[in-house]
Amino acid sequence: MRLTEVAKQLGILPDQIRWFEKKGYVEPGWTLLKRRRVRDYPEDEVRKIGCIVKYRRQGFEHDVAYQKAMKELSNPRLVHPRQAGLEANK
Repeated sequence: MRLTEVAKQLGILPDQIRWFEKKGYVEPGWTLLKRRRVRDYPEDEVRKIGCIVKYRRQGFEHDVAYQKAMKELSNPRLVHPRQAGLEANK
C-alpha cells in the first residue's frame, strides 16, 4: 500500500510515517511508478503502523508505543484488524 494510502486510512500525515521509518520502527518496500521509486508498504508493516498509531493516540510516547505494538503483533491471537487501526473488511 502506498504511503499516502496508509496515511489516509489511518488518519495521520505521511510525514508521521516517514518519521517512523527514520526511527527504524517500520520499513517500506519500494516500487517503480512512472520512473519514480515510491514507498509500498506490505500489509504487515501497515498493521504495525496502525498499532503504533493506536498506542500514540492513547498517550504513549513513541518508543513505548512501538514496544507495545511489537508485543501485540508478536501474539497473533491478540491482533484484530480494528485494534490495529485497520478497516475490518480489508
